[in-house]
Amino acid sequence: MYKSLSMPDTDRRVHRSKQALKASLLEWMSRKPFESITITDIVKLADVNRSTFYKHYVYREDLLNEILKDVIDDLIFAYRVPYQHYRDFGIMDLSASAIKIFDHVLGHATFYALLVNTNMLTGFRNTLYETLKTLYLEDVTDMSPDPRVNKELLACYQANAVLGLITGWVQSNFKYSASYMAEQLLEFTRMNRSNEVYRSNLNPTSDTLETERGTVSHDN
Repeated sequence: MYKSLSMPDTDRRVHRSKQALKASLLEWMSRKPFESITITDIVKLADVNRSTFYKHYVYREDLLNEILKDVIDDLIFAYRVPYQHYRDFGIMDLSASAIKIFDHVLGHATFYALLVNTNMLTGFRNTLYETLKTLYLEDVTDMSPDPRVNKELLACYQANAVLGLITGWVQSNFKYSASYMAEQLLEFTRMNRSNEVYRSNLNPTSDTLETERGTVSHDN
């Protein structure tokens, strides 16, 4: 997971137990169909008591749903890192080191391997697509949009492009580093959209957080 964790000892123990259960379920999902996985399978591999499972979940589906929510929450967090503290930002002013979406994928490597290489999570791919599309549509505003470009269709293009890069990377067994993937995504983005400047809708009134470079001049 990309986000760091800071919590009391009790919460940390709970977190460790839940992470062990999640890792166990994902491992079993790489071995056999979800329907064939039992709670006994999960707790044995996680090396926790059955009572620990029932302290947090009722059904194995509850555990899976929490894994899916974790992935989406972390994806959103990672996607927003490049612009979450800025008001206006230009494509040319973004740095590859600020792009954390591939660190997110690497942090959930087992999950993404299941998503890409098996039929276990096929329905979830559309959830990822819709999440990426919504982030582009709702989080930022193009300050000088091209009237010829349909923003919703551009969002579809963007979301599928990111998913395509993730898919290819996973299929290559993470052949390249996360930082290299971030560099390539930024270069691809700059190829045709180098002059675009966006306003972050996460900080609509935060004038003090404007970038030092690339801020739109309204005097032109």
